[in-house]
Amino acid sequence: MKNTLICSALGLAAGGLLSAQGLYNIMPFDDEPTDSLPLHWTAGANIGWDTNASPLFSECLGQESQEVAYLSAFVQANFVSKTPQTTIDTWARAGATYYLDEITIGLASEDYFPQFRGGVNFVHRVNETLRLRSRNSITYEQEPDYDFGVASDRRQGSYFRYSSDNSVGYRWTERLGTSTGYRFSGVTFDEVDRNDYVRHLFYNQFRYRTSPSTVWTAAYRYQAQSNDVIVDSDSHYFLVGAEHELSPTTVAVIRAGAQIQEIDGGDSNSSPYVEATVRSALSSSAQVRAFARYGLEDRNRLISTHDCGDLPVIGRYEERQTFRLGLQGSYVASPKLTFFGGLNVMMFSYEGQFGPSLAAPDSLDDRIININAGASYEVADNIFVTGSYNYTKSSSDADIRDYDRSRIQLGVQSSF
Repeated sequence: MKNTLICSALGLAAGGLLSAQGLYNIMPFDDEPTDSLPLHWTAGANIGWDTNASPLFSECLGQESQEVAYLSAFVQANFVSKTPQTTIDTWARAGATYYLDEITIGLASEDYFPQFRGGVNFVHRVNETLRLRSRNSITYEQEPDYDFGVASDRRQGSYFRYSSDNSVGYRWTERLGTSTGYRFSGVTFDEVDRNDYVRHLFYNQFRYRTSPSTVWTAAYRYQAQSNDVIVDSDSHYFLVGAEHELSPTTVAVIRAGAQIQEIDGGDSNSSPYVEATVRSALSSSAQVRAFARYGLEDRNRLISTHDCGDLPVIGRYEERQTFRLGLQGSYVASPKLTFFGGLNVMMFSYEGQFGPSLAAPDSLDDRIININAGASYEVADNIFVTGSYNYTKSSSDADIRDYDRSRIQLGVQSSF
């Protein structure tokens, strides 16, 4: 239990792991705790150095990166109540980052950014055949968190993200079951226009168990998305897949099929759609999770497409093909020393000009890689010294979208 709490706290301090809400929403039931947890607190403070705090135009000649030192602090509370019939998992985190020099976000300059994360997960087993589930989270922060499968690019100021996923699971026979639900989610930006959106997702999944370790699935999803400036869209997903326990400590999930996206006033786009995840406890000390998703995303279809030094050109695209890959891991080297790290790779392909611009290209590709690594050492009872490094690289067909960014952070935290 102690190692579990340590790894959870370290992941939170590194900004990569927050309960199980950041799992691309692929794994069906992996966010339910196995044990009750009394009210547990984690608090920490950090000092860091950011080589490119506001990476707009940072690769263009004559534009200097904003290198700046910062201070940050947070406090987090976790509580789990688990009975044979009902599980309630709640958490909340409050923090802030203060930059020693103001940084530019859009047309404004700021040096203080608050952060809040919170959520409630609820599972109620009405009887042996009927299960009710609700997963809810809210986040207010400034950094793109790639582990949620939402972020696409550089930091764009503070934003508010919310999600509520509610479903009913029913087992019709010993082998056949269904899961039917509705997810309401969205993102609102403070400083940046044209990126807000609201999503309504309805889904139904058939589940058929062929062995104690394998469940086959077939699902239909319908998503309606309302966008702030660009036109709205509807998406249909037709998926088949499997969930398989490769071993008592390793689970793999894959779903694949077709996605049909209908853009208001535009054409209907179709694409293969794949999502997969693997979760494994390689040993009592090492854990790893990997996630992948490929399909059409209706977000950021209105983008800058010019090179540095050219006149600004905005491309408005009907289609954004997206591939996301995420990896998270931790290793407890000794009772006092723990290592953690992660990798995110994102590839975006923009196609089909909506109301073609003669100056914008017919297609454009973006590629983003984010790497983080760190360690923690217990210097006294429940007091840990932490250090981490985070690197982000953006490469694009449009020079204006290229940038590099590194962050080095040292801190101290405690759990009680």
